[in-house]
Amino acid sequence: MKYILLLLLCINTLPLLAQNDFVLLKKNGYTIDRFFNGKPITVYTKDKNTYSGFVFFCRDDSIIIHLGYMGLKPTAFGSTIDSIFMGFVTIAVKDIAIIPAKRMTSADVGNLLFKAGVIIGGIAIVNQFNLTVPSIYLAQFGSAVALNFITNYLQPFKNKQPPGYKIGKKFTLEYIHLPPAK
Repeated sequence: MKYILLLLLCINTLPLLAQNDFVLLKKNGYTIDRFFNGKPITVYTKDKNTYSGFVFFCRDDSIIIHLGYMGLKPTAFGSTIDSIFMGFVTIAVKDIAIIPAKRMTSADVGNLLFKAGVIIGGIAIVNQFNLTVPSIYLAQFGSAVALNFITNYLQPFKNKQPPGYKIGKKFTLEYIHLPPAK
């Protein structure tokens, strides 16, 4: 009985050892990131489209992306948060222009300093009023919250292009094809 269970276990775990094709993001020949089945990815294409989802499969120098997002799904008793499937898109590796990176740009720093200056200035203006101690704290807090909401919509500094790895001379995408085992 032990041998039969061992055989069944080996047969069930055999697909876990299989390898599929994948795509490498390289900087000057050094690997930065790998994109394989199930990994989240966001890409900007050369024709200015943005696709975000999970890598479904890599085949024939293309990445097949499973489009979807987390959102509200209506049910009979209201709505719940669930993953919403939107379809598949196939993108050739040579058509990818930018892969976004999570890094702070100078525009982000400028917007942060602008926001801090406006909030601190608002609190300084509220301090000029002659208010009693509990009400001055409430006024400072209220002005900070209100100015925070306002400055979230006011962003004087913008990025010229999305921050990320611009595919070209410095950053390259390399498709790795793994032939099937014989």
